[in-house]
Amino acid sequence: MIGLYLHEFDVGRVMLHGSYLFTPDNIRSYSTAFAPVGFHMHAGEAAKGLFGKTAAAGFHTCSAWMSCYVAANARERARLEAEGKRLPRIGPSPGIAKVRWPRPVHAGDTIAYRSTVTAMRELASRPGWGLVTFQAEGHNPAGELVMAFEGRVLVDASR
Repeated sequence: MIGLYLHEFDVGRVMLHGSYLFTPDNIRSYSTAFAPVGFHMHAGEAAKGLFGKTAAAGFHTCSAWMSCYVAANARERARLEAEGKRLPRIGPSPGIAKVRWPRPVHAGDTIAYRSTVTAMRELASRPGWGLVTFQAEGHNPAGELVMAFEGRVLVDASR
C-alpha cells in the first residue's frame, strides 16, 4: 500500500488518491454494464425519481475510488523506487465493510478520494504480513461525503 511497510504506517495517516469526473457518458456506460436501473441511465426516468436527475450507481463511486487508489499507489511506488528504496510486497485485500452512499453523485461532479488509516496490526496467522484498516471516502466539490467504506489490505510486515 503506497509503497510502505507495515511499520511505516501510523493511525490517522491520510492518503490522497486523486479525483474522478463523473460524466453523462461514463455514468450511462457503467450503469448499462453493471447497474441497469432507469434512474442511472435515463434522464426522463431520473427526473421522476428520488434524485430528480441522473445519478451514478453507488458501486460506480467505489470503482472510481479503486481506480484512483491504484493510480496513486503506482505513482508513489514508482517515486520510491526511483529514489532507490526497497519496495514491499503487495498484498491482497480481505474485503470491505460498512459501504454507504449518503449523497448522490451526478454528471459534472468531480469526486475527490482519500483513505485514512484507522488501525494496523501484524498477523499471527501469516508471518511477515500485517493488516491495515482504513476509512475510504469520496467527497463532492462542496466537501460533502458521497461515498465511504471500511477497507482492509494486507501489507508487508518484513523489515
